[in-house]
Amino acid sequence: MGRGWQAAFAAVMYVTGACNAAPENVFTPRGGEDRTAEVTAAVANGATLRFAKGEYHFRSPTNLYYYISNHDNPQPHRVFLPIRDVKEMTMRGDGAVFVFHGNGIGLTLMDTRRVTLKGIAFEWARPPFSEAKVVAFDVKGAILKPDPVRFPLSVEKGRLIAVGEGWKNRVPLIEAFDGETLDPVMGINGMGSAADLGDGTIRVEMGSRKWRMARPLRPGDIALMRSGYRPSPGISLCRAHDTLMEDCTWHGGDGMGLVAQRCENVTLRGSGKASDRTAGAFARKGTGHATALQADATHFSNCKGRILVENCFFEATVDDAINVHSTSLMIESVPKPDTLVCRYMHRQSPGFEVFLPGERLRFIRAATLEDGTETVVKEAKITDPTHVTIRLADPVPSYYGRGDAVENADWQPSVVFRNNIARKICARAVLLTTPGKTVIEGNLFDRVSSQVIQLEGDASGWYESGGCRDVTIRNNVFRNCAFMRGEGIIQIKPNLKDIKAQKVRYHRNILIENNRFETPGIPLLRARSVSNLVWRANEEIRTDTFPGRGKDRFVVDYSEAIDINL
Repeated sequence: MGRGWQAAFAAVMYVTGACNAAPENVFTPRGGEDRTAEVTAAVANGATLRFAKGEYHFRSPTNLYYYISNHDNPQPHRVFLPIRDVKEMTMRGDGAVFVFHGNGIGLTLMDTRRVTLKGIAFEWARPPFSEAKVVAFDVKGAILKPDPVRFPLSVEKGRLIAVGEGWKNRVPLIEAFDGETLDPVMGINGMGSAADLGDGTIRVEMGSRKWRMARPLRPGDIALMRSGYRPSPGISLCRAHDTLMEDCTWHGGDGMGLVAQRCENVTLRGSGKASDRTAGAFARKGTGHATALQADATHFSNCKGRILVENCFFEATVDDAINVHSTSLMIESVPKPDTLVCRYMHRQSPGFEVFLPGERLRFIRAATLEDGTETVVKEAKITDPTHVTIRLADPVPSYYGRGDAVENADWQPSVVFRNNIARKICARAVLLTTPGKTVIEGNLFDRVSSQVIQLEGDASGWYESGGCRDVTIRNNVFRNCAFMRGEGIIQIKPNLKDIKAQKVRYHRNILIENNRFETPGIPLLRARSVSNLVWRANEEIRTDTFPGRGKDRFVVDYSEAIDINL
């Protein structure tokens, strides 16, 4: 019978609670066996779950009905490991890898308090995105060679199709990375028709426009292809309080890597240096793929308390390493003096809780993004996924109406992004809109293809709000960044409809000091709608890695109290 039955029996005893003296639920690998039911049962018993080094496979997701910020929202969501209504729980892995089969969310923390995850990697057996090596490239398109085991692709009626475990997706979007260095060489572009050449290669044509790229594609480059549809983040935190993820890595997700919404106090950290790669988002060694995610690595929507991300490693993602924002809603009507009917405006951000009774609501002028009057929410009722009716403690001021916006003034976090490495990212590294105290320090930003740090905000597209009020950017290294896109390595530029009518600037109180910019001659700072910005003791070193672009080092307009000390 062998000794394997002893470990299996011990694990079952702990899971079922048959051995009350045991303080932990202990798990050991058992090949490709589905561990979903076993681990889910242990979660229900709480305490500590410990996973020995090795792979643990999950194949049987649970259906959960809820809306996730900045994602497509098929209902129900499929969740492999749903952890709900739990307090004081630890999941600890000593080099454990959770491998998920099929599409869905890997792990959800919902309505939890003081949950700790340590030493666990989250991986997909078949990533939701696809990779292929470039074989040839010409003015009309490219010939690609995918790994038929890791990234099976097919061509159906001239369309490129990704094939997974129980799913198929059309993949019309393509990006590319250098095959040796992983430098981004082509940002997001559309593909036209596809043809199976019958020898393990596929030819894809360019879309309606010429592909934009840093240089022409070469044999050996890595093409990342995706659908643009993102139903499921890898990890979802929803109404989770005091969450710690230490030495955890995520290497996939049918959307973003990790999304936290309406959460309070979230910490993501490595126990050592970022270069140790014990925490963050990147391709796991030995998996046969080079890139990490098809969207943001971490995303924080409508949170409060403190968000701390430190000693993490982010590499070869196709969107931000971190994105923090609140969500504003458009005022659609004022049916009663104290009542608003508001609309969730972006199709990927409907249906989740933005307001609850007792919370402060702040009005926003949509054209100028000027915030103003605050009041208290007495009742908030989501009437359908795109509308919420809000009853207020005070009458709606007469100078706000249809087309203006509202945001939650209470759910706006402070942020610390410290001692991380973000490199070879095919977008930005840090995207922030929050009035909470923000510190970005001690990071290495290496070959991030777009603006590295962006302070944004809008009430016209994503409706991502939270004008910055206290930002410190210090002791960072920016190495050969913004070589494909962006108006500056640091870009502070909200999306405004009527900047000329704005009387109070959107972003305020920004200190940028003691940073090193190694750059081929790209604007260091682009600032618009900023008040009280200090630039001091920063060093610029010219490189020749990429062509320079832009004439001026500092591009500033519609701003006041800008103090640039060279």
